[in-house]
Amino acid sequence: MNILPDRLRRIYVTLMSLVLLTPVLISCTEIDIESSSTESEISVTATPIVKARSGNVKVTTSAINSRTTTQQTAQTDELEDTGDILIFHTPVEDETYQEVHDIIKESQIFEEIAATINELLILPNDIPVYFMECGEENAYYDPSSVEITMCYELIERYKEIFTEEVETDEEYIAEVINAGLFTFFHELGHALVDQLELPITGREEDVVDEFAAIILLQAGEEGENAVLSGVWQFAVDAEEEAELEELTYWGEHSLDIQRYYNMACLVYGSNPEKYQFLVEDEDLPAERAEGCEYEYAQKSQSWEVLLFPYYKE
Repeated sequence: MNILPDRLRRIYVTLMSLVLLTPVLISCTEIDIESSSTESEISVTATPIVKARSGNVKVTTSAINSRTTTQQTAQTDELEDTGDILIFHTPVEDETYQEVHDIIKESQIFEEIAATINELLILPNDIPVYFMECGEENAYYDPSSVEITMCYELIERYKEIFTEEVETDEEYIAEVINAGLFTFFHELGHALVDQLELPITGREEDVVDEFAAIILLQAGEEGENAVLSGVWQFAVDAEEEAELEELTYWGEHSLDIQRYYNMACLVYGSNPEKYQFLVEDEDLPAERAEGCEYEYAQKSQSWEVLLFPYYKE
């Protein structure tokens, strides 16, 4: 099988470069929120108007800067850019995972995404990312070693699910990569929260789900497809949880069915007209969909504010 075609590689890399620049570009524009008695309209240059629920706010570049905490600003001033995201591909022992290993390694997509992030973000330490066999279906960030592990077993599992109906080699390769992209950005979110000491509120697992979705949803069709792969991953996992009655209400992750609906909401909220089928097919309840456009705008702005101090000049 051929490695990732040049055309598809250019699409991925160009989109990732653009989306990672988005917070900087938005921070240089004026965001004007005009209020009425019941709702307000948020309009951002080159961005469709989004209906917000309430509030009398006028947000400008200076306001975005001022919304970062004093502690965060002080940390940024002291932070040296001495780290990079580094990608490693460990040789496989089980031939079952050889194809996944080869596609991911030869595509160089994760290397090029890492290079883009390294050019844009201040990182205090190297963050190695290891694609490897783990003996289990998993992916995780280890704060003690500052390492991300992406297990071939997990990518292989989702590859088998999402490549059943593909018709071409290009579609097949894209689905294998999509199987890893959402998880990669989820774990990267953990690393950024840890290394940049981002002042998040709420459950970290949910927050980094949102980070992965927002980054990819702003990256055009290929990024959207990767998020949809993530959404269906949660759906598959939720079905298995229900069948096995393994609902871990006490766990650090939300239940997979909750993660599914949260991500489906962000997908819908990013473009309600395009993703109306999620409501029509009852994949997303209409009652939840009503607030998704606002939720997407809110989550996007939150991440823009959090990351703004850490962009290189």
